[in-house]
Amino acid sequence: MIKRVFNKKTKFALSLTLAVMFMLLMVPTVEASAAEGLSIYTTYPSISTRSGENIDTSITISNTTGTDMLVNLNIISLPQNWEAFIEGGGRVIDKVYVGKNTQNIVLTVKIPNNVEEGRHTVTLEASSGSYSDRLNLEYNIKEDVDNKGQLQANYSELKGSSDTTFDFEVKITNNKNEDQTYSLGADVQRGWQVKFSGQYDSKQIASIPVEPNSTSTLKVSVVPPANVKAGEYIIPIAAISSTDTLATELKVIITGSFAMEVTTPTGRLNAETTAGKRTPIDIQIQNIGSSELRDVKLSSWEPNGWDVEFEKDSVEYIAPGEFANVKAYIISDEKAIAGDYVVSINADTPEVRDSVEFRVMVKTSTIWGLIGVGVIILLVAGLYWVFKTYGRR
Repeated sequence: MIKRVFNKKTKFALSLTLAVMFMLLMVPTVEASAAEGLSIYTTYPSISTRSGENIDTSITISNTTGTDMLVNLNIISLPQNWEAFIEGGGRVIDKVYVGKNTQNIVLTVKIPNNVEEGRHTVTLEASSGSYSDRLNLEYNIKEDVDNKGQLQANYSELKGSSDTTFDFEVKITNNKNEDQTYSLGADVQRGWQVKFSGQYDSKQIASIPVEPNSTSTLKVSVVPPANVKAGEYIIPIAAISSTDTLATELKVIITGSFAMEVTTPTGRLNAETTAGKRTPIDIQIQNIGSSELRDVKLSSWEPNGWDVEFEKDSVEYIAPGEFANVKAYIISDEKAIAGDYVVSINADTPEVRDSVEFRVMVKTSTIWGLIGVGVIILLVAGLYWVFKTYGRR
């Protein structure tokens, strides 16, 4: 009898269990939807700093409602004597429009001097209608935190030819709680010039004062040597105060320049000759640019009846700062009368050209001088004979 009752109860329990499972399977499934709302967060919610500093924190506001909203911003918790404000687009704000994505704002907290070491909290709230969220920012005040300043250039690399003055804009940031006076200097090789001046002042300076927790802007002008070659050059600069040594590197990229000068080894630009004579002159072509000169062609201009011949009428290659010598021969007109004449020597490349003028003095030939002396002697001798012969009569 007991066995029959147990079997009936067992069958009833199994039937009930199967019925419940069947009913659960028949209930339609409802998919879980993503949480909707407003959130405010930052990548670095806890910062170690020192008293007297200004801390800027980038904060993100996210809207996941699927509907654009106007968000109110409030600083609801701030330690005593601390100051804080919210910025967006460089302006102080208390509202921000957030679409379907995110918006970024900046919270600036000004920490007073002489704040005790420890953790301090600033709470920021974002709200819109029934949606709201809060962000707690923790500032861990430590006096041993390194608050070294910074020396940064807006553009650390500039490019130009060797005759360019490279002007860099450099910012000095003083993160200390007291004024700092920075001495300015550069470590460059001989021939380079580095000049420091104010952002809007052309006067050259050797030092600059910077107020606590502030930034000053400098202009650093770099002038390369006259004979600098094309290439990249590193210019180390430094700003040194009683407590800070700030340093950075500027890079100057010289693209090269083409320049040459035609002259003579002695610098003498005049010559003497006689009519019809072939007079040699040494020509020197100097590469005074920063790029190599190739295929330098020589030519001339001379008076009618004159001629100029070159030992070679071209120079294949002249390195920057080097020179090449070429011999030229000036041939004057056989009928040239005594006086000064001008002959031009030209040097040309596809990139640059130069020329020089020679003053050539034509003198009377020695033979004609001897002939003149002989004529005079004959005239004197003739007169002597005439007086001697006919003077007695």
